[in-house]
Amino acid sequence: MTTPEKLDRLNDYIDHWSKIRPDHRAMVQHEDDKTITYKKFAGLIDFFALRLMDMGIAKGDRVATQLILVPEHMILMYACFKIGAIFAPLDVRLTETEVVRDVNKIKPKAFFFLGNTPVKDFREAGRAVGQNCPSVSHLVQFTPDPNPGELLDGAMAITDMMNKKKLIWLKIKDMFTGGLKKAYADIHTRTPALIIYTTGTTGEPKPAVLCHENIIVQNQILSRGFGEEVRGESFICLVNLPPSHVGCVTETFMTTLFLGGTTVLLRIFDAKATLEAIHKHRVTALGQIPTMFRMLWNLPDYENYDLSSLEFVAYGGSSVDTGFLRRMAAMAPKFGTGLGMTENAGFGTFTPPDIPIEEMAGQVGRAFEDLAKVSIRTPLNPDGTAGDQLPDNEIGEICYHPPIVFLGYYNQPEATATAISKEGILYTGDMGYFKPMNGYRALYLSGRQKFVIKQKGYNVFPVEVEEHIASMAGVDIAEVVGMKHKLFDEGIFAFVRPKPGVELTAQDVMAHCKGIAAYKRPVHVEIWPSDEEFPLTRSTKVDKIGLMEKAKTILGELRAKGLWDAGQE
Repeated sequence: MTTPEKLDRLNDYIDHWSKIRPDHRAMVQHEDDKTITYKKFAGLIDFFALRLMDMGIAKGDRVATQLILVPEHMILMYACFKIGAIFAPLDVRLTETEVVRDVNKIKPKAFFFLGNTPVKDFREAGRAVGQNCPSVSHLVQFTPDPNPGELLDGAMAITDMMNKKKLIWLKIKDMFTGGLKKAYADIHTRTPALIIYTTGTTGEPKPAVLCHENIIVQNQILSRGFGEEVRGESFICLVNLPPSHVGCVTETFMTTLFLGGTTVLLRIFDAKATLEAIHKHRVTALGQIPTMFRMLWNLPDYENYDLSSLEFVAYGGSSVDTGFLRRMAAMAPKFGTGLGMTENAGFGTFTPPDIPIEEMAGQVGRAFEDLAKVSIRTPLNPDGTAGDQLPDNEIGEICYHPPIVFLGYYNQPEATATAISKEGILYTGDMGYFKPMNGYRALYLSGRQKFVIKQKGYNVFPVEVEEHIASMAGVDIAEVVGMKHKLFDEGIFAFVRPKPGVELTAQDVMAHCKGIAAYKRPVHVEIWPSDEEFPLTRSTKVDKIGLMEKAKTILGELRAKGLWDAGQE
């Protein structure tokens, strides 16, 4: 199987594989084994697209959803791409107030939502949108053939929207008018396609607009990360991340379709279901954040699952130690990581294949200059132009270059101008540096600019302290934040979670930290329960803001005891 040369539009890949291997599985729903071949996928996209056009949705209109990961959700997404509508999946964990807030930021014409489920009654979100979002003309409830009382007043059931007689009539009509073909001909590689909301750890989430080319170049980068040996005809990738996140839609899902492989969909993440899906469907590739891998490994019956089909596992989102990488190596013969963000559609770098664990530890891969340049720069200039590019081994802000730079935040030009320079260079907020290695330049992440700690007059990158603490025997994971300190400006506050069954004290950790410079040592160490997870953001990264709130409460207790900065003026 040969992946075609770079095509212009995301749907071009579905059309390509529907001709080359029409009966190959594009999607399999793990929970019920529902299977969609590439030929069926292409056909259903057209039916959904025709119905959307019939509803008055056209190029440039927005379509918002609050749905789980099911084939129909993904088909709807590609139908929007085909007619030029911009697709915006929202997190199912959002409250009604948050849904209304985010919907009103982009003013969509249609909102698709779940019905009353065992977890939550999503009709309340539909009702809130109907009452508070005047741009929304169509409320569509993803409840097939609802019974009396199940359908929200004013909403249309998905089965009514996709009525077979209606679709057949639209298809026949289109054979004469050619409306869908004309609409698709008006879509090009830079047409806006997808809105993914940033996680909003410092302020409200922002709607980042991605075009076809942004996503396709990301697919190329991740495909190279997988390597030729992995991305063959039997490529089967498990997709278990939320569809409101690039890790789901642009990275694992769309890269698999870019390659003509098979996606196995999990409606919502569950550690046990993840292992069952790998075992049952003979999954060959898995991508998750470190927290999710730890959840798998901590299951008591983890060793009972057959994971021998895995050929490649990838992690992203936070740094890990060599112990974590050894666990990865035990899962699959090949593994790797990279760096990316919502605003560049996912990965912008990826580690070279088959490098030693010791070499992989700490780095986040290499850039692919022929696809998308990555540079280290000084801050944006006051006039909005990019700062100077820095040499290797010098820390600065990590920047991405076109064509992997997003189009901007929807209807937020001022926020866009703080992220993208006048030359089109994306400033990520991540600090790091390039280090020459044997035959390539490795990118090292120093930490988020907004989380750099100013202790005793020095800039301290949290990751450096976290990695040192994590190297200590008995430590499972460490997270570091900076908190206000009357003497030091900021003080380093460390949360340390021991491995299960390990007795660990704050004094042990403080003694271990004598191995780093005094200005990098924590002022306080808080031992986190070994059986509890750290708080996570909606993108499933460790929530630094949440940890700061926790630290703030603890600091009140410490100051009452005369500790931290008590008595300092």
